[in-house]
Amino acid sequence: MKLIKRYFLIFTAALMTLLPACHKNEPELTVITHDTDVSASEDVSDEISETEIRIPEGMVTRYASLDFDKRMQEAYDGIVDTITGYEKKSLIPLTVSTKDYSKILGIVRCEQLAFFYLENRTVGDYNSAAQTFEMDFQYKYTIKEVNTMLRQTEEEAKKIIALTDDSMSDYEKLKLFHDYLVRNVESSVDSEHADSIYGALVEKQALCEGYAKAFSYLCNLSGIENMIVTGFTEIDHMWNMVKLDGKWYHIDIGWDKPAEALTARCPDMVLYQYFLASDSVIQNDHRSISRSLGDPPAADSDDMSYFVHEGKYAHNYDEALAMIEDTCRSCIDSGQKYFMIKLDSSNLYLSTLNELTRPSDDEGNSDIRAVADRLGYKGNISYTDYYKNYRILIFILD
Repeated sequence: MKLIKRYFLIFTAALMTLLPACHKNEPELTVITHDTDVSASEDVSDEISETEIRIPEGMVTRYASLDFDKRMQEAYDGIVDTITGYEKKSLIPLTVSTKDYSKILGIVRCEQLAFFYLENRTVGDYNSAAQTFEMDFQYKYTIKEVNTMLRQTEEEAKKIIALTDDSMSDYEKLKLFHDYLVRNVESSVDSEHADSIYGALVEKQALCEGYAKAFSYLCNLSGIENMIVTGFTEIDHMWNMVKLDGKWYHIDIGWDKPAEALTARCPDMVLYQYFLASDSVIQNDHRSISRSLGDPPAADSDDMSYFVHEGKYAHNYDEALAMIEDTCRSCIDSGQKYFMIKLDSSNLYLSTLNELTRPSDDEGNSDIRAVADRLGYKGNISYTDYYKNYRILIFILD
């Protein structure tokens, strides 16, 4: 019995560990046009209950639990009912193993987006009548405080949803949600609520878990099928998968936030390496996708990835050069200060950089300088090879 209790204390403590934000090295920028190098809310009742938790619609994202058998589903429902009911104790079912119960707790954490008010769960006393252990639940806030926070979260989410309309495709809605969270939510390891939808949507501070849950909530409100995925880099990590046109893709909000050197140059910049990405892309950096809580669907298509869908994927140098000129023209016309393209191979990536910057005419001008001259652009065009492992070039117009 002591061994069982010790086991539960260990895994419950591990499950409550926050997932830290992922940090990346600062990129360097290189000027390639000159020789100089440089580095809405619906009406709701005003009453806020002090006696029962009121969870808004859309704050549940089920995927792994849909495959539960009867005994697992009953254990899952029991945990959900306990936390929703703000109860302090429940019995660990005799019908599930300690391993399965640990798995269920992890899935509840991923699927029940509103449970940020749960502070801890630990194994309590042995109940001799039921011949099993009790599970103790502790909460961070009062019921009224929880309901106030849930309402604020719902209101902020609906303001974002109000930016969409029926004419938009699911791709456009997903991009809007992605871009909003990248631009408006700061990565934070200090915020008390950084692992929650409240932290992301209300306080505008989040870790990877907060980004993932906020994005999932927005998808739920828009009727877009999605799930939350866990995995490992050097640390535990959490992100999203979405179903678009019948195929699954990855979206990682936190890892699409530009480094400070880029936002200093372009405050509105959004990166798209992890927007509708395939398994091969996500595994290149995230290294491994956890299957301990269930098997995520295969994401084996690039059809809707940002670079393919937006026409920013080049298969040869001529295509890349034409793409750069066309996009530069669009940026000049619109006032946008940056754009990015992806090259088909590492060799093409390296040769593109070489061809863009080497002298290509009798006056010593490079291809990129020729592009700027044809467009009448007198400023500098810089690039960063921040994403060279992914064959992505980011260009900035000064």
